[in-house]
Amino acid sequence: MLQSEQLDTRLVLAANDKVAAGLLIQRLPLQGEANLAGAGAVASDEDQIGLNEDYNRIAILAASLKREELLELDADTILRRLFWEEDLRRFEPLVGDEGPRFACTCSRERVSSMLRSLGRDEIESIIAEQGQVEVGCDFCGAQYRFDPVDAAQVFLQPHAQPPATPNLQ
Repeated sequence: MLQSEQLDTRLVLAANDKVAAGLLIQRLPLQGEANLAGAGAVASDEDQIGLNEDYNRIAILAASLKREELLELDADTILRRLFWEEDLRRFEPLVGDEGPRFACTCSRERVSSMLRSLGRDEIESIIAEQGQVEVGCDFCGAQYRFDPVDAAQVFLQPHAQPPATPNLQ
């Protein structure tokens, strides 16, 4: 637990045919950024996992949230009702370029690198069996197809490869 970001977490979820809602409560790391780097964490920190009194109090309050409340009330009302004795700090959500957005790092070059790691024999056996190599990204859904010529180019030295043509479908 000390070498990862596995922190005490409480998740309350509810849904009906019109709305899905949730509340996530998570204990903050004891050592902050040093915890992420693996520096500054001491063995006694492990004793806090599951035992932090402040976190446990908040988690118990969060667990008292009823399905109907979660589905019907706005966030401010829920926070005020559950944590009326706590020092609440609420931040406006980031939007636009500053807000969360979908981004996948897959690319034809990364897939080529993965194919290279499988080895020429494995790729040639796939080509013999299926006529092409097809790789799908489970994150964004992109499909990468390599015909026999494309697959052979994967194993050429970088300086000997002709310019890539997109074969993304």
